[in-house]
Amino acid sequence: MRFWNSFFFTLAIILSLDSPMQAQHLTAPAHVGIVQVPIGEEVYPYLRHLSVRGLINGFSEAQLPITEYDVVTLLHSVDTTKLSTTELALRRKFLQTYERAPYDAVTMFPAKEAEPLFFDGIPTDKDKYLYRWKVDSTLSDLQVHGIASFEVREKTIPGTSHAGLGVIGGRFTGTLSGHVGYFLEATDGALFGDPFIGLSDPVIGKNKIFALFQGYKFFDFTTGELAYNSDWFTAKLAKEAIAYGGSFQGDNVIVSPTVQTPDILSLQAHVGAVRYQYVLASLLGDPRYSLVPDSISNPTLWAFSTVDPKYLSMHDLTFLLGNDLEIGFTDMVIFSRRFDLAYLNPVDFYKSVNNSLNDRDKSHLATHLRWRITDGLEIRGQGLVDDFRADLIGKGYWSNKWAWEIGAMWANPFGIPNVDIAFEHTRVEPFTYTSANPQNSSSTSGEIIGSSIGPNAMSFWQQVRWTATEKLTLELDVTLIERGENYYDSTGNLKQFYDSKGNLLYDGNQGADFQYSPISQDFNRSFHILDGNRVNDLIIDMIVSYEVWRGLNLFIRLYNKSVDYLAGIPVNPKDTPYRFFGVGAKALF
Repeated sequence: MRFWNSFFFTLAIILSLDSPMQAQHLTAPAHVGIVQVPIGEEVYPYLRHLSVRGLINGFSEAQLPITEYDVVTLLHSVDTTKLSTTELALRRKFLQTYERAPYDAVTMFPAKEAEPLFFDGIPTDKDKYLYRWKVDSTLSDLQVHGIASFEVREKTIPGTSHAGLGVIGGRFTGTLSGHVGYFLEATDGALFGDPFIGLSDPVIGKNKIFALFQGYKFFDFTTGELAYNSDWFTAKLAKEAIAYGGSFQGDNVIVSPTVQTPDILSLQAHVGAVRYQYVLASLLGDPRYSLVPDSISNPTLWAFSTVDPKYLSMHDLTFLLGNDLEIGFTDMVIFSRRFDLAYLNPVDFYKSVNNSLNDRDKSHLATHLRWRITDGLEIRGQGLVDDFRADLIGKGYWSNKWAWEIGAMWANPFGIPNVDIAFEHTRVEPFTYTSANPQNSSSTSGEIIGSSIGPNAMSFWQQVRWTATEKLTLELDVTLIERGENYYDSTGNLKQFYDSKGNLLYDGNQGADFQYSPISQDFNRSFHILDGNRVNDLIIDMIVSYEVWRGLNLFIRLYNKSVDYLAGIPVNPKDTPYRFFGVGAKALF
């Protein structure tokens, strides 16, 4: 790993010296729109589509989220003569949403240049707010939204049942004096019906209130941000989803946005073609591995248990070389059971720092790349090195741990407008994301912060997205996940294998669970990708969304997950099939 530290450091210096846009170019004067656009908002696939088509330059998903100001800047850079009717309509829509231009809208409470919401304002294509306010002379503004959604899901596998999922909440966001941005979103939800439907949801099932405290009835979420920007520099304190790597499907091998939202301190610099971020994130460790015994509760239930402090510290340096090639490097470390001042340094190599601290922590090196080969076709890739021995590559050595992902996107294939086709392949070697100290595994709240497929697995993901009009979108995702699971007994614990004298030879660990690092008996074994209890998951997910009026979306969804254990279903399967049909509505007002 020491060689790679020097290699990445040297390459980063060379690229920074050779970058075509250098330090004289600052990001921007004082402006509004400093705060994040939450990951998952519909503007992201639109910007991706324009970027792959070659209509905008500089849009990157290697570091997310981006800001409202970034969105507006990119939209204004488009040559509108090359846009389709649908693309033009979406551009107008997103400029109205993020630039507030033209400054007319519909509000529930009286506001400047706004029509009343009730009742003539509802069936319009103007942005809806509870309230908004701005002062042009000081570059200050405020937007207040209400949030509501309701969905009915009918489950047909396993068994037949149904549930309703209702959410209500609010969001306020804005800027003060062109330098300070603020954002807060809070929602409360309730489930009516089968708890299995909520527990199987990738978002609701992770909510501890729902899963542990409220009997599978209620859940809540919140995100917030306080940011300061001046020219090229931005600092923020936030509780928000973050992503590093640039995956088309949003499932990065470096840091994915699908885990429980972390609390972060972020320092960012954006100078010309160079973007740099330092992030310190507070993670949630596992009480089962805490040093302080918990005598008053069952630590496996998490509630009220003692949990060691756990943190992620990382740097990401990304260069745009010309308009079509982007390359970045990520240096990260996970540490627990104490806070260490050494990892507050925003310019250091963490692997060497970790070595100087007696190698107590878990460090990773990663890289990511985006290349627009030609207008309409783009490839992306990323790789993460957990640990490796170069002389034992290809020999099944347990400590050769890495993950990589490669994908491509074709915009307007065969000249068909407003269509995107994307493909991505991910591969995660056995024992990747594990640590000898399980508290330092690459996880938070029991979830991997990298690729969701986990170690000893690979996936093939395909997506077709058709934006038929500015209001109607169809999205079809097909994912094949191949895994080699660990061998478990009927109690859910790893199987134990003994010799004729009763001595433990090895256990059933095949490197498929980030919580289990190898034991000493495993050090001489060979581990290859997909060794273990083979299982294939085929997931088909189709969503059709229609915006009736601005801020009101109706949608239908069909989700089917089939599970195939190639050697027969085990006594205690870790994976089960699941199918549901959903219909619902979302409102932002």
